[in-house]
Amino acid sequence: MKRIGAWLFRKTWEQELNDELRFHLEKQIAWKISAGIPPDQARRQAVLEFGGVEAVKEDCREQRRGFWLETLWGDVRYGLRMLGNNPAFAIVAILTLAAGIGVTSAVFSFVDRNLFRSLPYPDDDRLVSFGLLAPMERNEFLLGRSYVDWRKAPGPFEAMTSMIPGVADCDLTEQNPVRLFCAQVEQNFLPTLGIQPIVGRNFLPADDRPGAPNVALISYGLWKRRFGGNPDVVSKTIPLDGQPTAIVGVLPANFEMPNLLSPDILVPQALDETAQRKSDSGAVLRGFARLKPGINVAQAAAAMQPWFEDALQQAPAQFRDEVHLSVRSLRDRQVQDLRLAFWVLLGAVLAVLLVACTNVASLLLARATSRERELAVRAALGASRNRLIRQALTESLVLGILGGAAGCWIAYMLMHLFVSIAPEGIPRLPQATLDLRVVLFTLAISLLCGIIFGLVPALRMPTPEFLSGKEVRPKSRNPLRQLLVASQIAISLMLLTGAGLLLRSLWNLQSVPLGIQAQNIVIEQISLGQSRYPNAPQQIEFFDQLLARLRILPAVTSLA
Repeated sequence: MKRIGAWLFRKTWEQELNDELRFHLEKQIAWKISAGIPPDQARRQAVLEFGGVEAVKEDCREQRRGFWLETLWGDVRYGLRMLGNNPAFAIVAILTLAAGIGVTSAVFSFVDRNLFRSLPYPDDDRLVSFGLLAPMERNEFLLGRSYVDWRKAPGPFEAMTSMIPGVADCDLTEQNPVRLFCAQVEQNFLPTLGIQPIVGRNFLPADDRPGAPNVALISYGLWKRRFGGNPDVVSKTIPLDGQPTAIVGVLPANFEMPNLLSPDILVPQALDETAQRKSDSGAVLRGFARLKPGINVAQAAAAMQPWFEDALQQAPAQFRDEVHLSVRSLRDRQVQDLRLAFWVLLGAVLAVLLVACTNVASLLLARATSRERELAVRAALGASRNRLIRQALTESLVLGILGGAAGCWIAYMLMHLFVSIAPEGIPRLPQATLDLRVVLFTLAISLLCGIIFGLVPALRMPTPEFLSGKEVRPKSRNPLRQLLVASQIAISLMLLTGAGLLLRSLWNLQSVPLGIQAQNIVIEQISLGQSRYPNAPQQIEFFDQLLARLRILPAVTSLA
């Protein structure tokens, strides 16, 4: 009923507009006739002075509320009809755009998580990694003897915390035992990061003392697959490495460790301050901290320099000249040397997208040449320059959106391909998904591409020669088209050169001699559970039996 009412209102409004314009035109004709001008000449002069009925109607329509929406919808339908009338052009243009947009969106999906998207911690820009940095170690480390004193006076830090490097294998030795990954952290580890368990509580200071009852925080994934998401899990005790361990909380689903490892269980590190002070250097730790408001990384590093000088005295003398203090943001620690590679990769795919846009712009220019008679007729009927530009841009935006929709599907396929073939070590690559943020980025570049490749053809105005009915030969030279072709060639050569150099570098890396005979060698890593193999003699006995069994296999020629 609303559509019928709107149609009747539009029809009535158009009829009233026609009647009013006809009234004014007739009054002007009558005035000229009363002045002694013959009727035919009076009508001709009145029409010329009036400026064209259709042009006046168009001006009146533009003043009506909601006119631009009706015009936009009409332009969209007209653009779709024009694409349907030339399916070969539409398919080629949409596939060209889909390839460029799809590759760009796929690369953006995981570059975004490393360069632009906030880390999953509150006020993540205030989180830093700090400690000593040595040539043999890429990440900062702390010595336990110094750290137990540092944490009593955090200086530029609002809070500081630590963890044992890496994750260790641990066994859940109840019915249906399973091998898990455990991380040892300080009791204030999660509060420093700003993380609160979704079920239960954080560790307490009493939990992080030597000899304290065993407690653990479990990951969201372990909670779901092992305990069915039961909120009463905090009242359970599990045998972890043969020791009864109480579950005190469940980590959030989006929780990630600062070192990007994925432990199933967090347990207190239970650092013994007395033992650390008696040791020459103490345990090796990873340090993280939250900066005080208004303090930046450089100021924090300057404030920690006296602590560093004291800690340096505990390092072996031969290493003191090679060790230096490092304070850097948590994002810099996670991305490290890959930041430049991400920017180069993003720039390369944007260059591919630019080539796709120039290709489509060239196609639209060629198509505009064949439509110049149509545009000349529309201009002669009263269509203004702005109206023709708006129609052309609407058609190109429709083309861009269709290309973007197809590009989303290509991006989805490429994401799965990247995850399956990419080497290890690329941070957050498995997390790359076609989420709302990536879809909005795809929509934005689709609209931007529509404006870029549609603006050049839209600015071309038809000439009156096309109304003569005679064939008009195109100009022998088109500087704009030549510029587009030259740009495509230049960008393509740049991309091909970069890709060739990259492939050559990868080939050289594959050909570097390792100094050993690597063919026909199989490596296996075995971690023994602490509950069944708690000491070295039992572990050695296990490996002796394993070697004895493997030596009798016919395919084994040597073993170590």
